[in-house]
Amino acid sequence: MITAAVTMVRDEADIIETTVRHMLTQVDVVIVADNRSVDGTREILDGLPVHILDDPERGYYQSEKMTRLAHLARLEYGAEWVVPFDADEWWYSPHGRIGDVLEDITAWPIVTAELYDHVATGVDAIELSPVHSMGWRRREPSGLPKVACRAAADLVIEQGNHGARYDAHAPRTPGLVVRHFPYRSPEQFARKAINGAEAYAATDLPDDVGRHWREYGRIAAENGEEALHDVFRRWFWVADPGDDLIYDPVP
Repeated sequence: MITAAVTMVRDEADIIETTVRHMLTQVDVVIVADNRSVDGTREILDGLPVHILDDPERGYYQSEKMTRLAHLARLEYGAEWVVPFDADEWWYSPHGRIGDVLEDITAWPIVTAELYDHVATGVDAIELSPVHSMGWRRREPSGLPKVACRAAADLVIEQGNHGARYDAHAPRTPGLVVRHFPYRSPEQFARKAINGAEAYAATDLPDDVGRHWREYGRIAAENGEEALHDVFRRWFWVADPGDDLIYDPVP
């Protein structure tokens, strides 16, 4: 049985090699759509055993793009399961290799993955990859899990990769875990925020979709990138981790 992981990326040079190399140990095929990266991400991907597609579309139509990648995985590579992942996510299962775990699942078309956010702190070993330096995470999982899904002609991956649907009712079961490293430095946060705002501005999606990215774009436009550095330090960085976080590096 073939399990494929699919992702769309833009400007993730500080983390992409670590997460993709790990994903290659968990599944059989990795397909990456590169969305106009300019920070060296594409050059890193060119050196990895992955299938790369060019994604020139400026708009952040994530559901449509990830769904197309999932169908490509099924039709071109024979995938029976698809893992939609982001460049800043480290996926695993407590029960073994992801592809092997999914192969044993027969009754459910969707397997959920609890999502734990890691937080940058003042004690991180910054010379390491963020996946290995950011050992502190929030104690509770996010209220929005991620999903792996059985490949099918009627599969639709939802915006944010937090859900999937089929024409008929699709029950789900837990079984996977994701460690998430979304905000890693002031500079990375500002770049991601500005890219996200531009990508949503290029869509016709409702204003409440991607609301926080649109707001970050407004902050940068009115006050400059340094204002986003301040947002990072206030909300996404902890000088001295205490009781609110737990030290739990990726397994």
